[in-house]
Amino acid sequence: MGVLTAIPRRGEGWLEAILLPVLALLLTHFLVPQDPLLLQQPFPWLLLVPLLIALRYEFLPGALATLTLAAANLWHPYPRDILLPDAAGTLLVTLIAAEYASHWVRREAGRALQEEITATRLRQLADDLYVTRTSLDRLEQSLLYQPVSVRSALQELRDDLRQRPGGFDAPVLEKILYFLNQLAGVQVASWYRWEAGEFRPRRLAALGPVVEWDGADPVARAALAEGRSQQLAELELERIHHYLSVHIHGGQGQDRDLLCIEDMSFFAITFESMKIIEVFFQYLCNYRDARRGAEEILSRWPDCPVDFAADFLQLRSLAAIVPAVGTCQRYLFRAGREAQEIARRIQNLRRGLDIFWVHEGEGHLLVLFLLPFAGTSAAEGQRARVEAELLKCCANLWETAFLRADFVPVDARPAAEQLARWLEWCP
Repeated sequence: MGVLTAIPRRGEGWLEAILLPVLALLLTHFLVPQDPLLLQQPFPWLLLVPLLIALRYEFLPGALATLTLAAANLWHPYPRDILLPDAAGTLLVTLIAAEYASHWVRREAGRALQEEITATRLRQLADDLYVTRTSLDRLEQSLLYQPVSVRSALQELRDDLRQRPGGFDAPVLEKILYFLNQLAGVQVASWYRWEAGEFRPRRLAALGPVVEWDGADPVARAALAEGRSQQLAELELERIHHYLSVHIHGGQGQDRDLLCIEDMSFFAITFESMKIIEVFFQYLCNYRDARRGAEEILSRWPDCPVDFAADFLQLRSLAAIVPAVGTCQRYLFRAGREAQEIARRIQNLRRGLDIFWVHEGEGHLLVLFLLPFAGTSAAEGQRARVEAELLKCCANLWETAFLRADFVPVDARPAAEQLARWLEWCP
């Protein structure tokens, strides 16, 4: 079986094993016709032919070369006492050369395999280093463009909007664009106001070298036609015209706000960054509109804080765009001094965007704790934190006044209907 596997494939040595001895015999036949095998010469030069063939192609082609040389006996027979020793020596030299060639081939195959394994490992290492470098670049970009959180940015901008009841003006919009640069890597962007009946929008603020308004841009055209925000990836365009995304607030026949993103940092062009921009933009626009539309809630529930009503209305509007926009945590207490003290302490534990509404019922006190952009897990964690702090500082008051607590998500149902259901929990 080993001999069969050692046989070279077609064209690997067989032709040379025949041609080279034949050519050597033809040459010696014309030069030394009385001794074509050169057995009577000082050195048997034709021995080199099977030796070279065996070194190159191992044993079987070398043996064939030896037999081809031995065919010279057909027209020039040698004496047996001369031919047999030389034939045996030639065969022995062929075996030794073939063994050396086989050993060398195995070593070369092992060396080639080792080189291939080493090259593969080096290539994998280079790929890993490239991925690591890319990851570090993305981390650096993330740290560079996100020094603040979304909640803290929204809180600061919301405080500015409270001081400007007229809505967005140039200083506020410039600060918004600055925060978008910090949060999502926006490099070039512009904010437009398109009033109903106007032929083209009016630019209120800009970041970077913006272009003039281009209503023919496919992203802007799709956003205006469908009445919702659009981005380049959703339209499957082959190339960028001007806008990566156009964020729109307001319906047909109404005043509209347009945020046009023209350029972003390379590592910031992701679906998550686009979603942050959309939520950020819609939240602020809805908050501005909600403060104007909170009169209905305030007229029905006069003890409702303006900020609570405004935040609730804008979260309700945002619930139609993204899921889990916020949660309302409810605490029910027995009315009295203890409940008032606990409500005050709960408000001291508020975070960033959290808004409170303390609603007094007949014999009961209901504390509504609005948590923007908080899901079920965040609400459970907040409740555990609040209760742990209160049990640590005023366990007696808590045990005396506390009745129950739960949380409900903010959804897109009518505002009055949701608030009425929340307040039904208070007898």
